[in-house]
Amino acid sequence: MPDSPQEKILTAAEKRMLSFGYRKVTMDEIAGDLRMSKNTIYKYFQSKVEIAEWLLNRLKSRINRYQIDVEKSSDDPLEILSKNTFYLQKELAPWFKHFLADIKFELPQLWEDFVDYRTEKILEIENLIKKGIKKKEFRKVNPTLAARAYLGAVNSIISPEVLEQEGVSFQSALESIMSIWSQGILYRK
Repeated sequence: MPDSPQEKILTAAEKRMLSFGYRKVTMDEIAGDLRMSKNTIYKYFQSKVEIAEWLLNRLKSRINRYQIDVEKSSDDPLEILSKNTFYLQKELAPWFKHFLADIKFELPQLWEDFVDYRTEKILEIENLIKKGIKKKEFRKVNPTLAARAYLGAVNSIISPEVLEQEGVSFQSALESIMSIWSQGILYRK
């Protein structure tokens, strides 16, 4: 229910944590944004850690719902892959700058949960590749190896340290990975 106190707390926490990161946000600030007492927040959430867990679960639910809707609306593997990739670029970009960068160090178990979820989602690409090959939209490649190559690129590059070190945004890095993965590095003659 969107207007429940719990949802209001999560929405306020998400806005603040995406702007400033997990580490810098306090329960007092979230309470202040909502004009409620910290004790009221504690009626719904035991800690800031629990709020972060809920936020990540809400994010995963949004991604899952979007992907289900895309797969219901299209049978074209390339369209599904493109729409999902574009959505992930848009949806995850704000999370990487502060929130996910913080939880990698502040809440390593929650970061691992996110990485496990990302792995599961990427490996689902294997079925899209199989469909694309069957429809003769994709080259005949080993679908398992192709999905794992994409996963390897994402795991190696889409991390807060690498993005900061290379001075690239999450969106730019994901676009580069997708371009190299789907088109290779050679000019077509």
